[in-house]
Amino acid sequence: MGRLLLVGRLVLRDVRRRPAEGLVFLVAVTVAAAALTLGLATRGAVENGYAKTRAATAGPDVIAVTTAADPAPVTRAIARTPGVAAQSAPVFAFDATVRARGLDAHSSVEGRGAGPDVVDRPLVTSGVWVRPGGAVVERGFAKALGIGVGDNLAIGSRSYAVVGLAVSAATSVYPWSDWAQGPGPSDFGGRVWLTSADARAAAGGAPGVYVINVRLDDPGATKRWQDTAFSRDDRGAAWVNTHTWRNVLGTDTAMIEFTQPTLVVGGWLLATAAMVTLAGLAAARAGRDNRRAALLKAVGAGPGTVTAVLLAQYLLLTLLATGLGLAAGTLAAPRLVDPSAGLLDTVGAPTTGTVFAAAFLAVVVAVAGVLGPALRAARATTVRGLAGPALTPTRHPHLNALTARLPTPLLLGVRLVARRPGRAALTAVGTAATTVMITAVLTFRAESRTAPDFRRFGPIEVRGDQTGRVLLAVTLVLVALSALNTVLLGWSCAVQARHSLAVARTLGAAPGQVVSALCVAQLLPAVPAVAAGVPTGLVLYWLFGSQVTPPGTWLLGAAGAVLLAVAALTALPAWSHTRGPAGPALTTDPA
Repeated sequence: MGRLLLVGRLVLRDVRRRPAEGLVFLVAVTVAAAALTLGLATRGAVENGYAKTRAATAGPDVIAVTTAADPAPVTRAIARTPGVAAQSAPVFAFDATVRARGLDAHSSVEGRGAGPDVVDRPLVTSGVWVRPGGAVVERGFAKALGIGVGDNLAIGSRSYAVVGLAVSAATSVYPWSDWAQGPGPSDFGGRVWLTSADARAAAGGAPGVYVINVRLDDPGATKRWQDTAFSRDDRGAAWVNTHTWRNVLGTDTAMIEFTQPTLVVGGWLLATAAMVTLAGLAAARAGRDNRRAALLKAVGAGPGTVTAVLLAQYLLLTLLATGLGLAAGTLAAPRLVDPSAGLLDTVGAPTTGTVFAAAFLAVVVAVAGVLGPALRAARATTVRGLAGPALTPTRHPHLNALTARLPTPLLLGVRLVARRPGRAALTAVGTAATTVMITAVLTFRAESRTAPDFRRFGPIEVRGDQTGRVLLAVTLVLVALSALNTVLLGWSCAVQARHSLAVARTLGAAPGQVVSALCVAQLLPAVPAVAAGVPTGLVLYWLFGSQVTPPGTWLLGAAGAVLLAVAALTALPAWSHTRGPAGPALTTDPA
Protein backbone atom coordinates (compact mmCIF):
# COMPACT_ATOMS: atom_id res chain seq x y z
CA MET A 1 0.00 0.00 0.00
CA GLY A 2 2.94 2.30 0.74
CA ARG A 3 4.32 1.88 -2.76
CA LEU A 4 0.95 2.61 -4.36
CA LEU A 5 0.61 5.75 -2.25
CA LEU A 6 4.11 6.87 -3.24
CA VAL A 7 3.44 6.28 -6.92
CA GLY A 8 0.12 8.11 -6.73
CA ARG A 9 1.61 11.14 -5.01
CA LEU A 10 4.49 11.38 -7.46
CA VAL A 11 2.12 11.10 -10.44
CA LEU A 12 -0.17 13.83 -9.10
CA ARG A 13 2.80 16.07 -8.36
CA ASP A 14 4.20 15.62 -11.86
CA VAL A 15 0.82 16.32 -13.50
CA ARG A 16 0.34 19.49 -11.46
CA ARG A 17 3.82 20.82 -12.15
CA ARG A 18 3.88 20.05 -15.87
CA PRO A 19 0.31 19.88 -17.20
CA ALA A 20 1.40 20.72 -20.77
CA GLU A 21 3.33 17.46 -21.09
CA GLY A 22 0.35 15.47 -19.88
CA LEU A 23 -1.90 17.31 -22.32
CA VAL A 24 0.42 16.54 -25.24
CA PHE A 25 0.45 12.87 -24.28
CA LEU A 26 -3.33 12.83 -23.92
CA VAL A 27 -3.90 14.43 -27.32
CA ALA A 28 -1.53 12.07 -29.12
CA VAL A 29 -3.02 8.86 -27.72
CA THR A 30 -6.59 10.16 -28.11
CA VAL A 31 -5.97 10.82 -31.81
CA ALA A 32 -4.67 7.28 -32.31
CA ALA A 33 -7.64 5.71 -30.50
CA ALA A 34 -10.15 7.91 -32.34
CA ALA A 35 -8.62 7.03 -35.70
CA LEU A 36 -8.92 3.30 -35.00
CA THR A 37 -12.52 3.72 -33.80
CA LEU A 38 -13.41 5.50 -37.04
CA GLY A 39 -11.76 2.81 -39.12
CA LEU A 40 -13.63 0.03 -37.32
CA ALA A 41 -16.91 1.97 -37.52
CA THR A 42 -16.88 1.76 -41.31
CA ARG A 43 -17.03 -2.02 -41.20
CA GLY A 44 -20.66 -3.01 -41.54
CA ALA A 45 -21.92 0.53 -40.93
CA VAL A 46 -23.88 0.78 -44.18
CA GLU A 47 -25.17 -2.79 -43.83
CA ASN A 48 -26.43 -2.02 -40.31
CA GLY A 49 -27.99 1.27 -41.39
CA TYR A 50 -29.68 -0.32 -44.38
CA ALA A 51 -31.02 -3.18 -42.24
CA LYS A 52 -32.51 -0.69 -39.75
CA THR A 53 -34.03 1.39 -42.53
CA ARG A 54 -35.38 -1.69 -44.29
CA ALA A 55 -37.02 -2.96 -41.11
CA ALA A 56 -38.50 0.45 -40.23
CA THR A 57 -39.93 1.07 -43.70
CA ALA A 58 -41.08 -2.45 -44.70
CA GLY A 59 -38.48 -2.37 -47.44
CA PRO A 60 -39.05 -4.51 -50.54
CA ASP A 61 -36.99 -7.49 -51.62
CA VAL A 62 -37.58 -6.80 -55.32
CA ILE A 63 -38.58 -3.59 -57.08
CA ALA A 64 -40.20 -4.01 -60.52
CA VAL A 65 -40.31 -0.99 -62.86
CA THR A 66 -42.37 -1.09 -66.06
CA THR A 67 -43.23 1.36 -68.84
CA ALA A 68 -46.54 -0.40 -69.54
CA ALA A 69 -49.46 1.99 -69.88
CA ASP A 70 -51.54 -0.56 -68.02
CA PRO A 71 -49.53 -2.24 -65.25
CA ALA A 72 -52.25 -4.79 -64.49
CA PRO A 73 -50.67 -7.68 -66.50
CA VAL A 74 -47.33 -7.15 -64.77
CA THR A 75 -49.05 -6.98 -61.41
CA ARG A 76 -50.88 -10.27 -62.07
CA ALA A 77 -47.68 -11.94 -63.25
CA ILE A 78 -45.96 -10.96 -60.00
CA ALA A 79 -48.88 -12.16 -57.90
CA ARG A 80 -48.89 -15.65 -59.40
CA THR A 81 -45.13 -16.12 -59.18
CA PRO A 82 -44.23 -18.57 -56.40
CA GLY A 83 -42.46 -17.05 -53.42
CA VAL A 84 -44.30 -13.72 -53.27
CA ALA A 85 -45.36 -12.84 -49.72
CA ALA A 86 -46.77 -9.37 -50.43
CA GLN A 87 -46.74 -6.69 -53.10
CA SER A 88 -47.75 -3.06 -53.29
CA ALA A 89 -50.20 -1.55 -55.71
CA PRO A 90 -48.54 -0.03 -58.80
CA VAL A 91 -47.06 3.37 -57.99
CA PHE A 92 -47.05 5.96 -60.79
CA ALA A 93 -43.67 7.70 -61.09
CA PHE A 94 -41.93 9.90 -63.62
CA ASP A 95 -38.56 11.52 -64.08
CA ALA A 96 -38.44 15.30 -63.73
CA THR A 97 -36.12 18.19 -63.09
CA VAL A 98 -36.87 19.82 -59.75
CA ARG A 99 -35.67 23.25 -58.75
CA ALA A 100 -34.92 24.39 -55.21
CA ARG A 101 -32.75 27.23 -53.91
CA GLY A 102 -31.58 27.98 -57.42
CA LEU A 103 -30.39 24.42 -58.10
CA ASP A 104 -31.77 22.09 -60.76
CA ALA A 105 -31.56 18.34 -60.18
CA HIS A 106 -33.01 15.17 -61.65
CA SER A 107 -35.47 13.35 -59.47
CA SER A 108 -38.09 10.66 -59.62
CA VAL A 109 -41.51 11.85 -58.50
CA GLU A 110 -43.82 9.20 -57.05
CA GLY A 111 -47.53 9.44 -56.43
CA ARG A 112 -48.57 8.00 -53.09
CA GLY A 113 -51.74 7.72 -51.06
CA ALA A 114 -52.29 9.14 -47.62
CA GLY A 115 -52.23 5.71 -45.98
CA PRO A 116 -49.27 3.35 -45.56
CA ASP A 117 -48.51 0.80 -48.29
CA VAL A 118 -48.12 -2.91 -47.68
CA VAL A 119 -44.51 -2.81 -48.92
CA ASP A 120 -42.23 0.25 -48.84
CA ARG A 121 -43.61 2.66 -46.25
CA PRO A 122 -41.21 5.64 -46.26
CA LEU A 123 -40.40 6.75 -42.73
CA VAL A 124 -40.93 10.47 -42.16
CA THR A 125 -38.01 11.76 -40.08
CA SER A 126 -39.10 15.38 -40.12
CA GLY A 127 -42.50 16.97 -40.82
CA VAL A 128 -45.51 15.01 -42.09
CA TRP A 129 -46.43 12.68 -44.94
CA VAL A 130 -47.70 13.86 -48.34
CA ARG A 131 -50.80 16.02 -48.61
CA PRO A 132 -52.34 18.01 -51.47
CA GLY A 133 -49.85 20.70 -52.50
CA GLY A 134 -47.17 19.29 -50.21
CA ALA A 135 -44.08 17.27 -51.15
CA VAL A 136 -41.95 14.88 -49.11
CA VAL A 137 -38.26 14.72 -50.11
CA GLU A 138 -35.83 11.87 -49.54
CA ARG A 139 -33.57 13.02 -46.71
CA GLY A 140 -30.24 12.60 -48.50
CA PHE A 141 -31.58 14.44 -51.54
CA ALA A 142 -32.88 17.26 -49.35
CA LYS A 143 -29.47 17.55 -47.68
CA ALA A 144 -27.73 17.85 -51.04
CA LEU A 145 -30.19 20.52 -52.15
CA GLY A 146 -29.94 22.33 -48.83
CA ILE A 147 -33.67 22.35 -48.19
CA GLY A 148 -35.86 21.39 -45.27
CA VAL A 149 -39.43 21.42 -44.07
CA GLY A 150 -41.03 24.75 -44.93
CA ASP A 151 -39.02 25.37 -48.10
CA ASN A 152 -40.44 25.16 -51.60
CA LEU A 153 -39.46 23.20 -54.67
CA ALA A 154 -40.70 23.50 -58.24
CA ILE A 155 -41.54 20.65 -60.61
CA GLY A 156 -42.07 22.09 -64.05
CA SER A 157 -44.33 25.10 -63.67
CA ARG A 158 -45.80 23.92 -60.37
CA SER A 159 -44.52 24.80 -56.91
CA TYR A 160 -44.89 22.59 -53.86
CA ALA A 161 -44.19 23.17 -50.20
CA VAL A 162 -41.79 20.70 -48.58
CA VAL A 163 -43.87 19.25 -45.76
CA GLY A 164 -41.60 16.39 -44.76
CA LEU A 165 -38.30 14.53 -45.13
CA ALA A 166 -38.25 10.74 -45.27
CA VAL A 167 -36.01 7.73 -45.75
CA SER A 168 -36.75 4.56 -47.69
CA ALA A 169 -35.00 1.29 -48.52
CA ALA A 170 -36.73 0.87 -51.90
CA THR A 171 -34.04 2.74 -53.81
CA SER A 172 -30.40 3.53 -53.23
CA VAL A 173 -29.56 6.71 -51.39
CA TYR A 174 -29.00 9.95 -53.29
CA PRO A 175 -27.56 10.43 -55.90
CA TRP A 176 -28.78 7.03 -57.15
CA SER A 177 -32.39 7.31 -55.98
CA ASP A 178 -34.02 7.97 -59.39
CA TRP A 179 -35.23 4.68 -60.89
CA ALA A 180 -38.11 6.28 -62.81
CA GLN A 181 -36.11 7.24 -65.91
CA GLY A 182 -37.10 4.19 -67.95
CA PRO A 183 -34.90 2.32 -70.43
CA GLY A 184 -31.72 3.85 -71.78
CA PRO A 185 -28.94 5.79 -70.05
CA SER A 186 -29.82 7.38 -66.73
CA ASP A 187 -28.59 10.45 -64.91
CA PHE A 188 -28.08 10.88 -61.21
CA GLY A 189 -31.21 11.80 -59.35
CA GLY A 190 -33.14 12.02 -56.11
CA ARG A 191 -36.59 11.05 -54.97
CA VAL A 192 -39.71 13.11 -54.20
CA TRP A 193 -43.14 11.91 -53.07
CA LEU A 194 -46.43 13.68 -53.91
CA THR A 195 -50.04 12.66 -53.62
CA SER A 196 -51.21 10.56 -56.55
CA ALA A 197 -53.31 13.43 -57.91
CA ASP A 198 -50.43 15.93 -57.61
CA ALA A 199 -48.06 13.51 -59.31
CA ARG A 200 -50.40 13.03 -62.28
CA ALA A 201 -50.90 16.77 -62.58
CA ALA A 202 -47.16 17.50 -62.32
CA ALA A 203 -46.34 14.90 -64.97
CA GLY A 204 -48.70 16.41 -67.52
CA GLY A 205 -48.00 14.60 -70.76
CA ALA A 206 -44.53 13.39 -69.70
CA PRO A 207 -43.95 9.63 -69.98
CA GLY A 208 -44.03 7.76 -66.70
CA VAL A 209 -43.45 4.33 -65.27
CA TYR A 210 -45.09 2.14 -62.66
CA VAL A 211 -43.17 0.83 -59.66
CA ILE A 212 -44.29 -2.36 -57.93
CA ASN A 213 -42.59 -3.26 -54.64
CA VAL A 214 -42.48 -6.96 -53.78
CA ARG A 215 -41.76 -8.81 -50.54
CA LEU A 216 -40.65 -12.45 -50.92
CA ASP A 217 -40.99 -15.41 -48.61
CA ASP A 218 -37.23 -15.90 -48.91
CA PRO A 219 -35.33 -12.59 -49.26
CA GLY A 220 -32.21 -14.54 -50.22
CA ALA A 221 -33.90 -16.03 -53.32
CA THR A 222 -34.14 -12.79 -55.30
CA LYS A 223 -31.99 -14.04 -58.19
CA ARG A 224 -34.08 -17.18 -58.68
CA TRP A 225 -37.26 -15.15 -58.47
CA GLN A 226 -36.02 -12.68 -61.09
CA ASP A 227 -35.21 -15.53 -63.47
CA THR A 228 -38.71 -17.01 -63.22
CA ALA A 229 -40.99 -14.02 -62.64
CA PHE A 230 -41.80 -12.83 -66.16
CA SER A 231 -42.40 -14.60 -69.41
CA ARG A 232 -42.61 -12.96 -72.82
CA ASP A 233 -46.39 -12.91 -72.61
CA ASP A 234 -46.26 -11.14 -69.25
CA ARG A 235 -44.02 -8.40 -70.58
CA GLY A 236 -45.75 -7.90 -73.91
CA ALA A 237 -44.30 -4.85 -75.63
CA ALA A 238 -43.61 -3.08 -72.34
CA TRP A 239 -40.18 -2.71 -70.79
CA VAL A 240 -39.84 -4.32 -67.38
CA ASN A 241 -36.80 -4.11 -65.14
CA THR A 242 -36.22 -5.44 -61.64
CA HIS A 243 -33.91 -4.38 -58.84
CA THR A 244 -33.25 -6.30 -55.65
CA TRP A 245 -32.43 -5.25 -52.14
CA ARG A 246 -28.89 -6.53 -52.75
CA ASN A 247 -28.54 -4.04 -55.62
CA VAL A 248 -29.69 -1.27 -53.32
CA LEU A 249 -27.28 -2.26 -50.55
CA GLY A 250 -24.37 -2.63 -52.98
CA THR A 251 -24.94 0.86 -54.36
CA ASP A 252 -25.26 2.33 -50.88
CA THR A 253 -22.01 0.65 -49.84
CA ALA A 254 -20.27 2.13 -52.87
CA MET A 255 -20.94 5.56 -51.39
CA ILE A 256 -18.17 4.99 -48.84
CA GLU A 257 -16.03 2.81 -51.08
CA PHE A 258 -13.04 5.14 -50.72
CA THR A 259 -13.84 6.42 -47.24
CA GLN A 260 -12.89 3.19 -45.47
CA PRO A 261 -9.36 2.86 -46.94
CA THR A 262 -8.81 6.55 -46.26
CA LEU A 263 -9.68 6.06 -42.60
CA VAL A 264 -7.71 2.82 -42.27
CA VAL A 265 -4.51 4.09 -43.91
CA GLY A 266 -4.90 7.47 -42.25
CA GLY A 267 -5.44 5.75 -38.90
CA TRP A 268 -2.17 3.85 -39.20
CA LEU A 269 -0.33 7.03 -40.14
CA LEU A 270 -1.91 8.90 -37.22
CA ALA A 271 -0.91 6.09 -34.86
CA THR A 272 2.64 6.31 -36.21
CA ALA A 273 2.67 10.08 -35.71
CA ALA A 274 1.35 9.60 -32.17
CA MET A 275 4.24 7.24 -31.39
CA VAL A 276 6.65 9.87 -32.69
CA THR A 277 4.99 12.45 -30.44
CA LEU A 278 5.38 10.28 -27.36
CA ALA A 279 8.96 9.37 -28.20
CA GLY A 280 9.78 13.04 -28.68
CA LEU A 281 8.12 13.86 -25.36
CA ALA A 282 10.11 11.10 -23.63
CA ALA A 283 13.33 12.44 -25.16
CA ALA A 284 12.54 15.96 -23.98
CA ARG A 285 12.06 14.80 -20.37
CA ALA A 286 14.72 12.06 -20.37
CA GLY A 287 17.14 14.03 -18.18
CA ARG A 288 14.48 14.75 -15.57
CA ASP A 289 13.31 11.13 -15.54
CA ASN A 290 16.89 9.91 -15.14
CA ARG A 291 17.40 12.15 -12.15
CA ARG A 292 14.10 11.11 -10.59
CA ALA A 293 15.00 7.43 -11.04
CA ALA A 294 18.38 8.03 -9.40
CA LEU A 295 16.83 9.84 -6.44
CA LEU A 296 14.36 6.99 -5.90
CA LYS A 297 17.18 4.46 -5.99
CA ALA A 298 19.19 6.54 -3.56
CA VAL A 299 16.41 6.25 -0.97
CA GLY A 300 16.08 2.49 -1.48
CA ALA A 301 13.58 1.99 -4.30
CA GLY A 302 14.13 -1.02 -6.53
CA PRO A 303 14.04 -1.11 -10.35
CA GLY A 304 10.41 -2.28 -10.34
CA THR A 305 9.27 0.65 -8.21
CA VAL A 306 11.26 3.09 -10.32
CA THR A 307 9.74 1.74 -13.55
CA ALA A 308 6.24 1.87 -12.05
CA VAL A 309 6.72 5.51 -11.03
CA LEU A 310 7.95 6.50 -14.48
CA LEU A 311 5.18 4.64 -16.34
CA ALA A 312 2.20 5.14 -14.01
CA GLN A 313 1.39 8.62 -15.26
CA TYR A 314 1.45 7.45 -18.86
CA LEU A 315 -0.75 4.43 -18.20
CA LEU A 316 -3.36 6.49 -16.34
CA LEU A 317 -3.43 9.04 -19.15
CA THR A 318 -3.68 6.17 -21.64
CA LEU A 319 -6.90 4.94 -20.01
CA LEU A 320 -8.36 8.44 -20.14
CA ALA A 321 -7.23 8.89 -23.75
CA THR A 322 -8.84 5.59 -24.73
CA GLY A 323 -12.21 6.77 -23.43
CA LEU A 324 -11.85 10.13 -25.14
CA GLY A 325 -10.78 8.49 -28.41
CA LEU A 326 -13.74 6.10 -28.37
CA ALA A 327 -16.13 8.97 -27.69
CA ALA A 328 -14.61 11.20 -30.38
CA GLY A 329 -14.55 8.42 -32.97
CA THR A 330 -18.13 7.35 -32.21
CA LEU A 331 -19.44 10.92 -32.46
CA ALA A 332 -17.56 11.63 -35.69
CA ALA A 333 -18.36 8.32 -37.40
CA PRO A 334 -21.96 9.11 -38.49
CA ARG A 335 -20.72 12.16 -40.42
CA LEU A 336 -18.10 10.09 -42.21
CA VAL A 337 -19.78 6.77 -42.97
CA ASP A 338 -23.43 7.75 -43.46
CA PRO A 339 -24.03 7.73 -47.23
CA SER A 340 -25.75 11.06 -47.90
CA ALA A 341 -27.98 10.93 -44.77
CA GLY A 342 -30.29 8.50 -46.54
CA LEU A 343 -30.21 5.72 -43.93
CA LEU A 344 -31.08 5.39 -40.26
CA ASP A 345 -28.36 5.30 -37.63
CA THR A 346 -25.53 3.80 -39.66
CA VAL A 347 -23.26 3.86 -36.62
CA GLY A 348 -24.20 2.90 -33.09
CA ALA A 349 -22.35 2.55 -29.81
CA PRO A 350 -18.88 0.97 -30.08
CA THR A 351 -18.85 -2.80 -29.78
CA THR A 352 -16.80 -4.75 -27.25
CA GLY A 353 -14.33 -5.59 -30.00
CA THR A 354 -13.93 -1.93 -30.90
CA VAL A 355 -13.37 -0.96 -27.25
CA PHE A 356 -10.77 -3.70 -26.82
CA ALA A 357 -9.00 -2.79 -30.07
CA ALA A 358 -8.90 0.92 -29.19
CA ALA A 359 -7.55 0.18 -25.71
CA PHE A 360 -4.96 -2.21 -27.13
CA LEU A 361 -3.79 0.32 -29.72
CA ALA A 362 -3.62 3.10 -27.11
CA VAL A 363 -1.48 0.94 -24.83
CA VAL A 364 0.78 -0.10 -27.72
CA VAL A 365 1.24 3.52 -28.83
CA ALA A 366 1.96 4.66 -25.28
CA VAL A 367 4.33 1.81 -24.44
CA ALA A 368 6.18 2.08 -27.75
CA GLY A 369 6.77 5.77 -27.13
CA VAL A 370 7.82 5.79 -23.48
CA LEU A 371 8.83 2.27 -22.39
CA GLY A 372 12.37 2.43 -23.79
CA PRO A 373 13.39 5.66 -22.02
CA ALA A 374 11.73 4.50 -18.79
CA LEU A 375 13.62 1.19 -18.79
CA ARG A 376 16.91 2.93 -19.56
CA ALA A 377 16.36 5.27 -16.64
CA ALA A 378 15.48 2.38 -14.33
CA ARG A 379 18.59 0.37 -15.33
CA ALA A 380 21.02 3.29 -15.09
CA THR A 381 23.28 3.45 -12.02
CA THR A 382 22.43 5.89 -9.27
CA VAL A 383 25.64 7.91 -9.64
CA ARG A 384 25.28 8.21 -13.39
CA GLY A 385 21.63 9.22 -13.08
CA LEU A 386 22.50 12.01 -10.65
CA ALA A 387 25.55 13.32 -12.48
CA GLY A 388 25.57 11.95 -16.02
CA PRO A 389 23.68 12.75 -19.23
CA ALA A 390 20.24 11.40 -19.98
CA LEU A 391 21.58 9.26 -22.82
CA THR A 392 25.17 8.92 -23.89
CA PRO A 393 25.42 10.28 -27.42
CA THR A 394 26.79 8.20 -30.25
CA ARG A 395 30.32 9.32 -31.11
CA HIS A 396 32.02 8.78 -34.45
CA PRO A 397 35.83 9.12 -34.37
CA HIS A 398 36.13 9.92 -38.09
CA LEU A 399 33.30 12.44 -38.17
CA ASN A 400 35.55 15.43 -37.39
CA ALA A 401 37.70 14.80 -40.47
CA LEU A 402 34.70 14.36 -42.73
CA THR A 403 32.95 17.56 -41.63
CA ALA A 404 35.92 19.83 -40.98
CA ARG A 405 35.57 21.83 -44.20
CA LEU A 406 31.79 22.22 -44.10
CA PRO A 407 30.16 25.60 -43.28
CA THR A 408 29.58 26.05 -39.56
CA PRO A 409 25.78 25.48 -39.56
CA LEU A 410 26.10 22.37 -41.71
CA LEU A 411 29.06 21.09 -39.70
CA LEU A 412 27.21 21.41 -36.41
CA GLY A 413 23.98 20.04 -37.88
CA VAL A 414 25.64 16.93 -39.30
CA ARG A 415 27.33 16.22 -35.98
CA LEU A 416 24.06 16.61 -34.08
CA VAL A 417 22.40 14.09 -36.40
CA ALA A 418 25.30 11.66 -36.08
CA ARG A 419 25.30 11.90 -32.27
CA ARG A 420 21.52 11.36 -31.97
CA PRO A 421 20.48 9.03 -34.83
CA GLY A 422 17.33 7.97 -32.98
CA ARG A 423 15.93 11.50 -33.06
CA ALA A 424 16.73 11.73 -36.77
CA ALA A 425 14.76 8.53 -37.35
CA LEU A 426 11.76 9.96 -35.49
CA THR A 427 11.89 13.11 -37.60
CA ALA A 428 12.04 11.04 -40.78
CA VAL A 429 9.09 8.85 -39.81
CA GLY A 430 6.85 11.76 -38.84
CA THR A 431 7.72 13.79 -41.94
CA ALA A 432 7.18 10.80 -44.24
CA ALA A 433 3.72 10.11 -42.77
CA THR A 434 2.66 13.71 -43.33
CA THR A 435 4.02 13.73 -46.87
CA VAL A 436 2.10 10.55 -47.72
CA MET A 437 -1.24 12.11 -46.77
CA ILE A 438 -0.52 15.44 -48.44
CA THR A 439 0.38 13.58 -51.64
CA ALA A 440 -2.89 11.64 -51.43
CA VAL A 441 -4.86 14.90 -51.08
CA LEU A 442 -3.12 16.39 -54.12
CA THR A 443 -3.79 13.22 -56.13
CA PHE A 444 -7.47 13.34 -55.17
CA ARG A 445 -7.68 16.97 -56.27
CA ALA A 446 -6.00 16.11 -59.56
CA GLU A 447 -8.45 13.25 -60.11
CA SER A 448 -11.39 15.55 -59.34
CA ARG A 449 -10.20 17.99 -62.01
CA THR A 450 -10.07 15.25 -64.66
CA ALA A 451 -13.38 13.58 -63.66
CA PRO A 452 -16.62 14.33 -65.52
CA ASP A 453 -18.42 17.47 -64.43
CA PHE A 454 -21.35 16.20 -62.38
CA ARG A 455 -22.62 19.70 -61.64
CA ARG A 456 -24.68 19.71 -64.82
CA PHE A 457 -26.89 17.08 -63.18
CA GLY A 458 -27.54 19.24 -60.12
CA PRO A 459 -25.70 19.14 -56.77
CA ILE A 460 -22.09 17.97 -56.63
CA GLU A 461 -21.30 14.27 -56.76
CA VAL A 462 -21.80 13.14 -53.18
CA ARG A 463 -19.34 10.27 -52.97
CA GLY A 464 -16.35 12.26 -54.20
CA ASP A 465 -17.25 15.17 -51.97
CA GLN A 466 -17.49 12.94 -48.91
CA THR A 467 -14.20 11.19 -49.68
CA GLY A 468 -12.51 14.56 -50.14
CA ARG A 469 -13.76 15.80 -46.77
CA VAL A 470 -12.55 12.67 -44.98
CA LEU A 471 -9.17 12.78 -46.72
CA LEU A 472 -8.72 16.45 -45.91
CA ALA A 473 -9.78 16.01 -42.27
CA VAL A 474 -7.32 13.14 -41.69
CA THR A 475 -4.55 15.13 -43.38
CA LEU A 476 -5.18 18.24 -41.28
CA VAL A 477 -5.07 16.23 -38.05
CA LEU A 478 -1.88 14.51 -39.17
CA VAL A 479 -0.29 17.84 -40.15
CA ALA A 480 -1.16 19.31 -36.74
CA LEU A 481 0.30 16.29 -34.95
CA SER A 482 3.43 16.39 -37.11
CA ALA A 483 3.87 20.10 -36.39
CA LEU A 484 3.74 19.28 -32.67
CA ASN A 485 6.28 16.51 -33.24
CA THR A 486 8.65 18.87 -35.02
CA VAL A 487 8.52 21.38 -32.17
CA LEU A 488 9.05 18.64 -29.56
CA LEU A 489 11.98 17.08 -31.39
CA GLY A 490 13.52 20.47 -32.05
CA TRP A 491 13.17 21.37 -28.38
CA SER A 492 14.69 18.10 -27.16
CA CYS A 493 17.55 18.48 -29.64
CA ALA A 494 18.27 22.00 -28.37
CA VAL A 495 18.09 20.87 -24.71
CA GLN A 496 20.36 17.87 -25.13
CA ALA A 497 22.88 19.73 -27.30
CA ARG A 498 23.00 22.89 -25.20
CA HIS A 499 26.49 22.10 -23.84
CA SER A 500 28.10 21.36 -27.21
CA LEU A 501 26.37 24.32 -28.85
CA ALA A 502 27.53 26.58 -26.00
CA VAL A 503 31.07 25.43 -26.67
CA ALA A 504 30.59 26.26 -30.34
CA ARG A 505 29.37 29.74 -29.42
CA THR A 506 32.40 30.39 -27.22
CA LEU A 507 34.60 29.39 -30.17
CA GLY A 508 32.97 32.00 -32.40
CA ALA A 509 29.70 30.55 -33.71
CA ALA A 510 27.02 33.23 -33.96
CA PRO A 511 23.53 32.62 -32.49
CA GLY A 512 22.13 32.57 -36.04
CA GLN A 513 24.54 29.82 -36.99
CA VAL A 514 23.47 27.78 -33.96
CA VAL A 515 19.80 28.18 -34.93
CA SER A 516 20.66 27.16 -38.50
CA ALA A 517 22.56 24.13 -37.19
CA LEU A 518 19.51 22.92 -35.25
CA CYS A 519 17.34 23.43 -38.35
CA VAL A 520 19.86 21.45 -40.42
CA ALA A 521 19.72 18.64 -37.86
CA GLN A 522 15.98 18.36 -38.53
CA LEU A 523 16.13 18.95 -42.28
CA LEU A 524 18.77 16.30 -43.02
CA PRO A 525 16.45 13.39 -42.12
CA ALA A 526 13.38 15.25 -43.42
CA VAL A 527 14.69 15.52 -46.99
CA PRO A 528 14.89 11.73 -47.66
CA ALA A 529 11.60 11.30 -45.77
CA VAL A 530 9.85 13.70 -48.16
CA ALA A 531 11.54 12.03 -51.13
CA ALA A 532 10.18 8.65 -49.97
CA GLY A 533 6.77 9.96 -48.87
CA VAL A 534 5.75 11.37 -52.26
CA PRO A 535 6.00 8.09 -54.25
CA THR A 536 4.57 6.14 -51.30
CA GLY A 537 1.52 8.40 -51.22
CA LEU A 538 1.03 7.99 -54.96
CA VAL A 539 1.28 4.19 -54.77
CA LEU A 540 -1.17 3.97 -51.85
CA TYR A 541 -3.66 6.16 -53.69
CA TRP A 542 -3.30 4.10 -56.85
CA LEU A 543 -4.05 0.92 -54.88
CA PHE A 544 -7.45 2.26 -53.77
CA GLY A 545 -8.26 4.88 -56.42
CA SER A 546 -7.45 5.78 -60.00
CA GLN A 547 -3.92 5.91 -61.36
CA VAL A 548 -3.81 9.68 -61.61
CA THR A 549 -0.61 11.66 -61.05
CA PRO A 550 -0.77 15.28 -59.91
CA PRO A 551 1.24 17.89 -61.82
CA GLY A 552 4.93 17.89 -60.94
CA THR A 553 4.70 21.50 -59.78
CA TRP A 554 2.11 20.47 -57.17
CA LEU A 555 4.34 17.72 -55.79
CA LEU A 556 7.45 19.91 -55.77
CA GLY A 557 5.54 22.74 -54.11
CA ALA A 558 4.17 20.39 -51.44
CA ALA A 559 7.63 18.93 -50.78
CA GLY A 560 9.10 22.41 -50.47
CA ALA A 561 6.29 23.50 -48.14
CA VAL A 562 6.85 20.50 -45.86
CA LEU A 563 10.59 21.17 -45.61
CA LEU A 564 10.00 24.87 -45.04
CA ALA A 565 7.52 24.07 -42.25
CA VAL A 566 10.05 21.71 -40.61
CA ALA A 567 12.70 24.44 -40.68
CA ALA A 568 10.36 27.11 -39.35
CA LEU A 569 8.98 24.96 -36.52
CA THR A 570 12.49 23.91 -35.50
CA ALA A 571 13.72 27.50 -35.52
CA LEU A 572 11.23 28.49 -32.81
CA PRO A 573 12.67 26.36 -29.94
CA ALA A 574 16.19 26.80 -31.33
CA TRP A 575 15.92 30.57 -31.18
CA SER A 576 14.67 30.47 -27.58
CA HIS A 577 17.83 28.54 -26.58
CA THR A 578 20.19 31.12 -28.09
CA ARG A 579 18.68 34.18 -26.43
CA GLY A 580 20.68 33.76 -23.23
CA PRO A 581 24.47 33.80 -22.71
CA ALA A 582 26.49 30.66 -23.41
CA GLY A 583 28.23 30.66 -20.02
CA PRO A 584 25.57 28.97 -17.87
CA ALA A 585 25.25 26.10 -20.36
CA LEU A 586 28.99 25.35 -19.99
CA THR A 587 28.48 24.42 -16.33
CA THR A 588 26.03 21.65 -17.22
CA ASP A 589 27.01 18.10 -18.03
CA PRO A 590 27.53 17.44 -21.70
CA ALA A 591 24.81 15.45 -23.36
